[in-house]
Amino acid sequence: MNEAREQILSTIRRSLKGGEPKTMRRLDELQARLSRTTPMVQPHVDDDLLALFCLKHVAVHGTYERLPADQIEEGVRRHLRGLEVDPQFCLGGGPLLDQVAWSDEVFTYRKSADKDTRVAVSEAFAGVSETGTLVMRSSAENPPSHNFLPDDHIVVLHQQRIVRWTEDVWALLRKEDAFPSRAVNFITGPSKTGDIEQTIQYGAHGPRRLHILIIDA
Repeated sequence: MNEAREQILSTIRRSLKGGEPKTMRRLDELQARLSRTTPMVQPHVDDDLLALFCLKHVAVHGTYERLPADQIEEGVRRHLRGLEVDPQFCLGGGPLLDQVAWSDEVFTYRKSADKDTRVAVSEAFAGVSETGTLVMRSSAENPPSHNFLPDDHIVVLHQQRIVRWTEDVWALLRKEDAFPSRAVNFITGPSKTGDIEQTIQYGAHGPRRLHILIIDA
């Protein structure tokens, strides 16, 4: 038993060290493999990526609002007023959120979410039209806890960051050299489960409500 355990731990240690040495030859081989990679069967997606994204998002019980970038705070406050929730929340970062000059009407916290967090406001790396999925790229400014612990998650997404298929996300990450040090989370609608007497319950493994602020181009 101890020998098997040591073999498993040794394999994990090798993986954490990055596996094979990243020589130029090895990197060239990996790049060549990536360039030859082609998706398999993909569903037909019309050119109106925004319309399909919204349709798919609503189908999984998400909500959204379209608005210009200079109205992000108004969109957040409007949504929270509808829920009768105080305008205080954990705030993530990103090109859009970092430009918002938040007024004294809101209270923002730049920290990870915890079990007592009611609302988080984040910025998505991308959206997938095929499924209505949000792609969240983790970083120091965007802790993954924002995606899973609050009751309400408000996500800002620029219209131009909506791609056609899931495979396009990985191409975009490679193109922008945007792979995070921790995780890429794919989120489709609010958290829900039917495990309890086959009755849909929201908030089982994440936010009960997922609201997207789609920033018009």
